[in-house]
Amino acid sequence: MALVAGVAGALVLGTLGVAQAASSPAAQETTVFTPKKQSYKTPKKKQKAGILNAQVKLTGKYPTYYPMAWSFKVTNKKLKAIARSKMNCTATGLNGKYHDNHPAIPVGYEWHSKVGSKKRPHKKKKVYTLSGTCVFKVEVAGKPGKATVGFSFKYAMNPGKGKKTASRSADPAVTTKVVLDS
Repeated sequence: MALVAGVAGALVLGTLGVAQAASSPAAQETTVFTPKKQSYKTPKKKQKAGILNAQVKLTGKYPTYYPMAWSFKVTNKKLKAIARSKMNCTATGLNGKYHDNHPAIPVGYEWHSKVGSKKRPHKKKKVYTLSGTCVFKVEVAGKPGKATVGFSFKYAMNPGKGKKTASRSADPAVTTKVVLDS
């Protein structure tokens, strides 16, 4: 099998441009949701593979288990063009207490879910990681293979009020890997 990933993948695939280097987990900063910053969307310049959206409600009446609605959508046109099957997507979060599985969804579908519930709550000011991966078959220049698109999003809830409540946005680590059969 020929492996295409990260910066090397960008060179091998040339104009396909679907591969990108992943941020190392240690270097990834945490997005902090506050009453003044209740949503996140991948900035346009970082949307190489797809778009991650996340939102919480931290004003008015809201559940103290802090549910976070999220979605991820593969938006890279070149990656969608080489797709030859539907995606199988899985997500984990809340230190292994949250799982989501969406089998056989179209490439480009807005995969969405909600993490945090009464049974499995977020705790305020604790840092969590939501990770997701979508896998699907591809074909490049007549060669079949598979693509894996994934994200890792570090976040925390800070519902406090006052000047000490700091919000911060950090980009998720997004990885793209294309493996072609030899």
